[in-house]
Amino acid sequence: MRRRFIPRGLLAAGLAMACGMAGASGLQVAPVGLEFLPSSSPALGLWLTNTGAEPLHAQVRVFHWTQADGKDVLTPTQALVASPPMLSVAPGAQQMVRVIRLGEKTAAGEDAYRLLVDELPQPEQQKQTGVRYVLRYSVPVFVEPAVPPDAAAIAAALRWSLVRDGDGIALQARNAGATHAQLSDASLLPPGGAAITLSAGLLGYVLPGMTMRWSLRLSAAQLPSGTQLKVAINGKPVEQAFAVDDLPR
Repeated sequence: MRRRFIPRGLLAAGLAMACGMAGASGLQVAPVGLEFLPSSSPALGLWLTNTGAEPLHAQVRVFHWTQADGKDVLTPTQALVASPPMLSVAPGAQQMVRVIRLGEKTAAGEDAYRLLVDELPQPEQQKQTGVRYVLRYSVPVFVEPAVPPDAAAIAAALRWSLVRDGDGIALQARNAGATHAQLSDASLLPPGGAAITLSAGLLGYVLPGMTMRWSLRLSAAQLPSGTQLKVAINGKPVEQAFAVDDLPR
């Protein structure tokens, strides 16, 4: 039998999104990610669509994205700008937000950013009785190096381990490469035991030179010596299972 485990952070994010949709919000954002390639224009488009029956108002903010202590860190930046940063979209209409990269890229590695797109509640809605949910989208944006590595090199640059996390256990990944790794469809494979699903979809990202951790509601006894990891990296299934370092005893 295949057991399934959903990290707490992903579960909370999924519930928040579901509640927003239940609140009759009509905000949709596309695409779900942006990449500035060496040959691309310094401006890319993000489309905001209002599928609801009422006008909506939204705010777009740009943050530089790093990772520290196993968590995402967002800081304000002027390296990218969103234009317009505030907008209104009529029912059934859509509007493009231009995401503009300022200056020339000088770093050899990849730069990472996040666009936070927030639906803004209106004063008349706030006066209404009952709860109205609004949506937040967090869109990853990557400025790629001149020579991006191939999929095999990205996979080879990841260092996996199981670590103590307070009274529990966490899966840790360090990215020694030059570009991000998007991780999805992850499972732990204990020797001789049933596979443990960590995520049926997106698990998260590991940025270049950074380390991320995901808390697991598992005991050390469930992850004996020889436990391996199967995961899709940047949307491509990885055929081999990666060895996961044993827990410190």
